[in-house]
Amino acid sequence: MLNNKIAIVTLLLLLGNPVSSYSESVNKCIPEEKNFAICETLAKQGDDEALLVVGRFYETGTGVEKNLEKAEEIYQKLADKNDANGMNRLAMLTEDQGKKDEAILLYQKAAELGSSSADYNLGILYKYNNDYIKARQMFEIAIKKHQSSSAMMSLGDLYRDGRGGEQNTDLAEKWYKESIQSGNYFAITRLGDLYSDLENYDGAIKCYEIAITKGDPAAMNSMGLLFQHGFGVQRDINKAVKLYQDASNKEGLGGLINLGLMYEEGLGVPQSYEKAIELYERAYQLGYTQIQSRIDFLNKKLIKK
Repeated sequence: MLNNKIAIVTLLLLLGNPVSSYSESVNKCIPEEKNFAICETLAKQGDDEALLVVGRFYETGTGVEKNLEKAEEIYQKLADKNDANGMNRLAMLTEDQGKKDEAILLYQKAAELGSSSADYNLGILYKYNNDYIKARQMFEIAIKKHQSSSAMMSLGDLYRDGRGGEQNTDLAEKWYKESIQSGNYFAITRLGDLYSDLENYDGAIKCYEIAITKGDPAAMNSMGLLFQHGFGVQRDINKAVKLYQDASNKEGLGGLINLGLMYEEGLGVPQSYEKAIELYERAYQLGYTQIQSRIDFLNKKLIKK
């Protein structure tokens, strides 16, 4: 009789485990799955990680109507609880609002609380504000504290362009390679661009080919430029157009602009100001606001027609 009872209990446990496991997998807040409803439910139950994701969904309009005020409210709530990631997201949103000094203080607080990306983000803020010396310092801190592969790549950019100090292509190459070794495949394209600057087109092409297989639109655009101008390859406008198209399909800024230029000039595609404007407007939506003057120029041409 005792053995039968043990067998029954064991059977119930075995039957119960799959249900529990299934329930846990269903009720997880997974940003990649854009499961807003589940994340919101967990956030209301006190899950701060889920609450952070909900804030991000509101910020980007993922699975819910975009609402920056709601996102800011959520990030502020987390920041008030000294949540490092919430503080970091609040800093990023504050920076987007043009409140530079306030954003700097928030990034510094987030870094003190242990955010793994706040130091790097602060470096990017300084870079966008042309304070390259402070940007380099923050990238170096992010590398030292967190082995940030993004900071390694950005430090390589500074050395490649000679910002915040003398241009040093050897150091740029070193940091790009370290970023790649740390798992940042975007740095492969940057390394290719460096080789292209140095007219080492064989090295550049090898980098672009690897990065393209990983889906990087920047690499597609850079390879397109080589084919358009015949650098290191036989000039082929059709291949250039195809690569720009592939990049634009992935919302690659360079691909959108260069494909727009091809339509504007009628290179490898039928000339179409309308198509060029459409591509430029997509680039504008991605943040390249300088393209507005070109959009206005083409619109005037269409009116004259």
